[in-house]
Amino acid sequence: MGMSASQARLLYITAQLNNLSLQGQNVSDAKIRLAMDSERIQEKYTRALSNSRLYINPNIFTVDGAAAKSELITLENLKSQNLFVYDGSKILGYTYEKVDTGKTEQVIVGYEDDLTKPIYPTKTETDTFREADPTIPAYGPESLNKMNEIAAATGLGEDDIEVVSYTTMIGGQERDINSISIKSQAGFDAIMDQLANNPDAASQNYVLDLDDGEVIDLSGYNWHGISGFQGVFDGNGETIQGLNGDSGFFNSLYGVAKSINLVGANVSAETDALGAMSNYLADGASIENCNATDVNITCNLKPDTTYPEGYVPERASVGGLVGLSNGNVSNSSATGTINIPNADDSFGFIGGFIGANWNLVKGDSTIKNCYSDVDIRLGSGTDYSNSINNFIGDDSHETTIKNCVAMGAITTASGANINASDLACRGPVLESDVTNMVALDTRNNNNVLYWSNSTSPTYDSGNTNKGVLGTSVQETLSDGTKADVWLTEGDDGYRDQNQATSQANKLPVINLTELQEDALVKEETKETPDTTQPPIGYEQKPVYEEVPVYETVLVEDENFGGLSSLELETGIRNGRYQLVSPADADSTQGFNINGTDYELVSLDSCTAIVDKQDDNALALAEAEYQKGMEAIQAQDKRYEMDQKKIDTQYDALLAEEESIKNVLNKNVERSFKTFG
Repeated sequence: MGMSASQARLLYITAQLNNLSLQGQNVSDAKIRLAMDSERIQEKYTRALSNSRLYINPNIFTVDGAAAKSELITLENLKSQNLFVYDGSKILGYTYEKVDTGKTEQVIVGYEDDLTKPIYPTKTETDTFREADPTIPAYGPESLNKMNEIAAATGLGEDDIEVVSYTTMIGGQERDINSISIKSQAGFDAIMDQLANNPDAASQNYVLDLDDGEVIDLSGYNWHGISGFQGVFDGNGETIQGLNGDSGFFNSLYGVAKSINLVGANVSAETDALGAMSNYLADGASIENCNATDVNITCNLKPDTTYPEGYVPERASVGGLVGLSNGNVSNSSATGTINIPNADDSFGFIGGFIGANWNLVKGDSTIKNCYSDVDIRLGSGTDYSNSINNFIGDDSHETTIKNCVAMGAITTASGANINASDLACRGPVLESDVTNMVALDTRNNNNVLYWSNSTSPTYDSGNTNKGVLGTSVQETLSDGTKADVWLTEGDDGYRDQNQATSQANKLPVINLTELQEDALVKEETKETPDTTQPPIGYEQKPVYEEVPVYETVLVEDENFGGLSSLELETGIRNGRYQLVSPADADSTQGFNINGTDYELVSLDSCTAIVDKQDDNALALAEAEYQKGMEAIQAQDKRYEMDQKKIDTQYDALLAEEESIKNVLNKNVERSFKTFG
């Protein structure tokens, strides 16, 4: 039986539906590709928006009429803003050239003899003690007569007491003075008797001149100190030992103490001004080249007690060398211990070197070339609201401090540490002008360290002296680690360690022994020209010559091959090139290129350069983006129309297919009925 027309049509419709489905899939695939093209156009445009170039800031570069003008960076327009490009060895595009300024200057080209200034051989004069000289102006006949009277009053001969003249250094100046020479212990004892009973004795001059190996021994005294001393007491480098009493060597000093070596002084008193060399140092008085070694000072003020000296009642001034000072101290030292059993919040001022400075005129007193290593041991109280320090306890009235080192621990009497935060004034000074000063708490765990080269002193606390004390000695701790150990007085290397500490803090080395010995040498000997001999030469005078003055200038390098803006920008961004500018005169960041100081200029901080988009490139990207998106949108519309056409045809064929299937089904039913 052949195929009916309906069946043939049904087969055709099925084929067409399959074809339309394939066309629809193709349109769908094309739309996916179109979406991908759209994403690529979007990404390209986004990249264009993020791209930027380096321009000279138009606000500071050029102005055309009313409109500012941007220019991509070039070597030339960078130079207009005093900026240059450095490649690590040279300035790009430029070279240095010396040019004649047309000026001249005088330079020394040699030396020649100055026939007006002959040089004679020198002769060394030993300036020993000589016969008393009534012509010495500063201490004339009246003073000399007083000295002779005092010497005669002792009843001793020239082996013990003698009035002499000699040359000595006082306040850094060489001076001739008359003085009572003390040559023995007996002579010293006789002079102490005169100082206690003769009102004129305290205003005279005294110098120790002992035989080699002899010392002045004070162990036979209950020492109360020399009071109101106004003259010059020259220890001449001799040693005074055995001081045991309630005062330092001087109770009050209004004159000059020099070259005294005070050893092992044991001072204990209830007084509010206490120091091993002098309890009180007056305005204009001075201590020079003196040492107070291995002192032991105890100040035990009692509450509710009024004391005669000091700032106010119950305010003590205790120091290793001087208690209360208005004067000058130079080339001097103090070592030992200060004990303060009643150190509470009302006690006063405690300093390893000077208890307190009380000079009302700023800069009127000086402390220089001094060294202190005194341990301060306080009572067991908990309130230490004092001015306590290993150099000066109180310095509110200002002095000038130069080239000083202060060390020593601040602890309780039992040796327990005291935190720096418990002390009201832990720094070594308050208001003085300070240069080259170092102060350390060398044996206390709070390790307070201070050093200064400024006029504004500060202090620090905590483990700040780590690495400063050197590694001359180490000990092994319980955890196995090594720790530096600070050498104590008497240990080998102790003196070198002190000097190394100063050097570690970039401070001058303070060698008091050399300073003091040098001062004694200047007093004893001097070299003078011997004009009785023929000249051995002449002083030299410079020979000058006029020479032209040149200056180095930066000029364009004709051999430079050029550099595009993009190459220049890329090099700056990736670090191949660096921006530099001529350094200011006071710059600390400069480096030298061909004799000129430059400093680096950060791109981020450079106001002469702006990092912004390229307007032309951005406009081109926008045009490409617009054109591409318009084409995509047009194509998308065409695909939408094609899809609708396919859908319409597909729906029509589906309806026809359904109709034919219904007809065929009815024909089958009729056939069953006919043959049934």
